[in-house]
Amino acid sequence: MSLYGVISDIHGNAHALKSVYEKLAEMQVDRILCLGDIVGYGPQPSKCLDLVLSYCHEVVKGNHDEAVLDPDLGRYFNNAALAALNWTREQLGPYHLHAISHMKTRIRLGDSLLLVHDTPVLHDSAYVHELPHAIEAFEGLEQGICLHGHTHLPTIFHSKNNGEVTLQIPVEGEPVILNPHDRYLCNPGSVGQPRDGDSRASFATLEYTSPDAESIFTLYRTTYDIQGAQAETHSVGLPSILAERLEIGS
Repeated sequence: MSLYGVISDIHGNAHALKSVYEKLAEMQVDRILCLGDIVGYGPQPSKCLDLVLSYCHEVVKGNHDEAVLDPDLGRYFNNAALAALNWTREQLGPYHLHAISHMKTRIRLGDSLLLVHDTPVLHDSAYVHELPHAIEAFEGLEQGICLHGHTHLPTIFHSKNNGEVTLQIPVEGEPVILNPHDRYLCNPGSVGQPRDGDSRASFATLEYTSPDAESIFTLYRTTYDIQGAQAETHSVGLPSILAERLEIGS
């Protein structure tokens, strides 16, 4: 059995990322999986990249990571996100840009575990946070479990053999058993910018043995120095809304 730590949507918030790493170290996870959006919004993109590249065993490229390399993608961002994107691009040197350019958009771990940032559907991008979106996303997942981020919301979508798709909002610390005969889309929420009304950093663990055995997905939250992250956001001149939203988790 492998115990994976699952993180996503760090968004330049090194204060939150360090707190999550400390928790994962206490849990003695075997490997850490990062589902993308390491940069964007927050004031410490270089530090977050350094931490992810040092501690994560698998790293998926998110849309904010990709937009650092391709400025044309900024047209899909709102004004605050675009301002942060342009600022972030100026902070990163050749080493970090090279690292981002070599990140994959999807990673398979065996036959039944897929890592993506947003959706398992090839050559598509979507926010999978409601049932209609999940039904479409399951078209890209033939079997097993897809770990994804992008929405900043902890969710578990479950597709049963009879075609029924359901949504479960995981409860902090309560294990969710995943049936090996069904399909799942599991989102650990956001490390650096939660949007579910809880300002604490969000992450998860996945206990995984084999395609034929039950897996266990568990959501966790941890506090971090929000005021420190806010102060740094203000000090570098990023839009104030990006600091304010950290305190309310939205």
